[in-house]
Amino acid sequence: MPDLLRNITRATCSAYDANAEAYGEISEDYDQFPGLRQEVVDFAKRAPHGLPVLDLGCGGGRDTRLLAELGRRVVAGDHSHGMLTWARSRSGTAGFLRLDALALPLRERCLAGVWASGCLLHLPLALMGAALAEVHRVLVPGGIAVISMRDGEGEGWRSGGSLDGERWFTFVGPETFAGRMEDAGFSEIRIRFSGRSGWYVASGGR
Repeated sequence: MPDLLRNITRATCSAYDANAEAYGEISEDYDQFPGLRQEVVDFAKRAPHGLPVLDLGCGGGRDTRLLAELGRRVVAGDHSHGMLTWARSRSGTAGFLRLDALALPLRERCLAGVWASGCLLHLPLALMGAALAEVHRVLVPGGIAVISMRDGEGEGWRSGGSLDGERWFTFVGPETFAGRMEDAGFSEIRIRFSGRSGWYVASGGR
């Protein structure tokens, strides 16, 4: 698994680094992602106030900027240096952090919420529980995580799609993912299918 994880991280980040500007541009418009803007708004309202929220896998920073506009203090985190550079160039209202979802460089119980839109699906299923445990660890009691995933079965390399290059994708059904969240310590887990074909949103609290 360590060798596979290194290969996944290297290849997936390289794809985003090489296409950061193009990906940032094409992912800007909420109209391309039905229901997504309202999901961000709902998360901003539900997460307890007074502490920052994390946009985990922030990509081009689209959701980071909306969260900031909604009055939330935001930490934007991504493993891709190229995506962080692009996101930082578009926003001066957030803190930016290069991070690994399996070892978040944050202290325990420091965040009101974690928003993770389409980023954990780049991890192998065998490590999904470890990433969810990290998300749970950094939440304050009463904090929430909202995570979007792709429905389906199987995992592996895929090329093309929204950008050039090879990336790892893990598809997992909502019941299975809810079980992983429960195992990681989350409570009041809710699953809702989004307006985007094949996508669902899982939320849970600490």
